[in-house]
Amino acid sequence: MKKINQVPRSARITSLALLVIIIVAVTIGLLTLPWQAMIILGGASTVAYIGWFKTSYRNPIKSKRVIAAYLIAVGFQFIHMAEEYNGHFPHEFVRLFHTNHDWTEKSFLLTFVFGFGALWLFAGAGSLYRMRIANYFVWFYALGAGLINAISHFVFPIINGGYFPGLYTAAGHLFFSILVLRFLIIDARQQKQHVGIDDSEDLDRMTP
Repeated sequence: MKKINQVPRSARITSLALLVIIIVAVTIGLLTLPWQAMIILGGASTVAYIGWFKTSYRNPIKSKRVIAAYLIAVGFQFIHMAEEYNGHFPHEFVRLFHTNHDWTEKSFLLTFVFGFGALWLFAGAGSLYRMRIANYFVWFYALGAGLINAISHFVFPIINGGYFPGLYTAAGHLFFSILVLRFLIIDARQQKQHVGIDDSEDLDRMTP
């Protein structure tokens, strides 16, 4: 088994390229979408990069349990976004925060439902083959679209003084994101301990 600090040169280049992409994407988002939403995404992408760099960047995800929980969480994400779309989330978000940019339902669908939806699925497929960059998006999903997004949906109704689109499915979102994060941390810890098993196997049987 390779040592933890042995990372291919191509992976180091990928990590730098990914950092540049994150900065550019957040900048474009701040210029075109409500800054309140982009602060959430920008913060999540930064925290996810740190978590990924300290874990799955050096030792790509090995446990199938992580990927299975992640894909279930992504499936639930579509249910959550269906509630948001039905409740006109973009319009209500703009109204609630008096944002600097308008946010149409078409933009919401193209960016967050179809765009990110495809990205989450590609990340799941890439993680099956232990692709480092795919692992980053698993972290980004768990922390951004999952944990931080779910928590914000409990805050929005307080600010709004009543129901806000996405509230009913926020609890499920929170549960699945915590589950994915837990499995990610367990997988990283077990690999760090140099558990002596072959790459063709996974770490699930050893998970407490």
